Amino acid sequence: MTRSLLILFAAALLSLNTVRAASDSIAWQPWSNSIFDQAKREGRFVLLDLGTGWCHWCHVMEDVTYRDRSVIELVGKRYLAVPER
Repeated sequence: MTRSLLILFAAALLSLNTVRAASDSIAWQPWSNSIFDQAKREGRFVLLDLGTGWCHWCHVMEDVTYRDRSVIELVGKRYLAVPER
């Protein structure tokens, strides 16, 4: 019985963590030719995330900056975020 409860509790925690992770991330939009038209209509800027595998600061942006709650909120309010293809 105790083992079943632990498994159920672990499953509940994992599902909560997945939901939280989804809402705690930047809403990346797929590239399209109309992204700039959409940004103009919505009064937002376009954030193009371009980087390379060898660039230290590109990794910092991905691992630290883009996971910061205040950055996520700012990007969500003022930008359409488009990742590198």
